[in-house]
Amino acid sequence: MKKPTISNVAERAGVAVSTVSRYLNGHYVSKSAKARIGDVILELGYSPSANARNLSLGRKGCVGLAVDSSLYLWFTQILAGIEEELSRRDTSLMLASLELEGRYDPHIVHNWIKQRRIDGLIIANSHRRERPLFQAAIEAQLPTVLVSPDETSPHVHVVRSDNRGGGVAVAHHLANLGHKRVAFAGGPVHSVDSKHRLNGLRDGLEERGLHLDPKHVAFCDDYTPEAGAAYATQFLKKPSDVTAIVFGNDGLALGFMRVALQRGLRIPHDISVVGFDNVPEGAFVWPGLTTVAQPLREMGRNACRRLFEAIENPTGQQVVVFPLELVIRESTAPPPSA
Repeated sequence: MKKPTISNVAERAGVAVSTVSRYLNGHYVSKSAKARIGDVILELGYSPSANARNLSLGRKGCVGLAVDSSLYLWFTQILAGIEEELSRRDTSLMLASLELEGRYDPHIVHNWIKQRRIDGLIIANSHRRERPLFQAAIEAQLPTVLVSPDETSPHVHVVRSDNRGGGVAVAHHLANLGHKRVAFAGGPVHSVDSKHRLNGLRDGLEERGLHLDPKHVAFCDDYTPEAGAAYATQFLKKPSDVTAIVFGNDGLALGFMRVALQRGLRIPHDISVVGFDNVPEGAFVWPGLTTVAQPLREMGRNACRRLFEAIENPTGQQVVVFPLELVIRESTAPPPSA
């Protein structure tokens, strides 16, 4: 049997093809016409063509996603959330890592924008160097959403988490355990997330009458486990009175723990370790990593929904901030002196 078309639906319902199109696209149709069209669609088993709909709306049926590196542990969770949302929308995804083989190269994303190959763009963890991408997207009137950005623009939407609040929660947890000498090791010094997490930790400790010594604050080259391992090598070269270290993310914390355990340091008996993000790997190492959980999948889903809202109905900037939750595992305990 031949597949029914939108013309078949219109003829059977006694309405114009344009009326059926408005119905399918969620626009106004009279109550009686809406009922007839709905009944005919069920009767004929009609399903609209995503390609035809995109063509009629001047769309490509594809969105873009850019990130420094798709290898980051936290990014895989963001990506999963985006894919879950896209699976309900008959829309495909184009993915680009801005830093491949050790060099920064945004030309692929610039081509997406210039050639109008995508209907919208999501950028994860954008930096100052992404300003030209923002400007190109704005000039092309391409809806754009940023996830956990270091750099933003008033013309794009933002999805981020309450990193300062997470830092405060960590400070109170460590203070409750009896820690007085705490260190912080963040990601790159320009990272807004690391700065906010550090500020929250510092403020939370001060609320408990404690002080974060500036000499115990460090920043790593990036957020990878390799950077955490390099920090551990330097940290362990000389004696320290620090009893707990808070890392800018779980990747750094896991890299530190591996080297520290190899060198004979007992975690948490000799030193407590805290991360940020709650990537799945942190729950399957031993000792399990105490961390501050970002709802990464939900952030990915929300960024995707926000993008489609902007595609359907362009508006001014919207900022969504997700609360964080402390997840306590075996990597934190009272300090040795306690």
